[in-house]
Amino acid sequence: MNLAYSQNNFKIIPPKDWKEFQKSDIINSLNNKYILPEKTKQEIIKNNQSVQISRFGAPYKKGTYTPNIQVLLRPNATKSILDFKKSLEISLKGFSNSIEDFKITDSLKEIKIGSKDGLITKFEGYLKTNNGEKVFFRSTLIAIPNDDTFYQITLNDTNIDSCEEDFQKVINSIEIN
Repeated sequence: MNLAYSQNNFKIIPPKDWKEFQKSDIINSLNNKYILPEKTKQEIIKNNQSVQISRFGAPYKKGTYTPNIQVLLRPNATKSILDFKKSLEISLKGFSNSIEDFKITDSLKEIKIGSKDGLITKFEGYLKTNNGEKVFFRSTLIAIPNDDTFYQITLNDTNIDSCEEDFQKVINSIEIN
């Protein structure tokens, strides 16, 4: 399946058989499954500055956490890749307040997506569920500035449901013109 967001010339190819999901699915999961600080939940739910491009979930899972891919278009007030990197570093530090045992496993580094410069990092941590379970997840975050916006592509999986090979194919499929 190909997804093209032609207004902004963005293209991404999700893994075979992955299903698109909506923001309402995230809200239901936040409210009914995971324990997060109320402030964090509200920030996620009220994120009016972001435009959803696409969200895909794996058709399978062995553990509690469903592997997923999310693509957002967000505002970018920076004018250089260095300033953009500093801004992202500040955002990443904020995750330590809501994700237990938050750890950056690959520091921010530059990546080239087509002709665009971007940044990539990997992190992991635990979310608490309503039944007291701690659910491990890991994320690859790619951020690609595009004038006064940036594309945020987040690829999330677990050690039980590893999608690393699929995610590498997805990353290689991204096109921004």
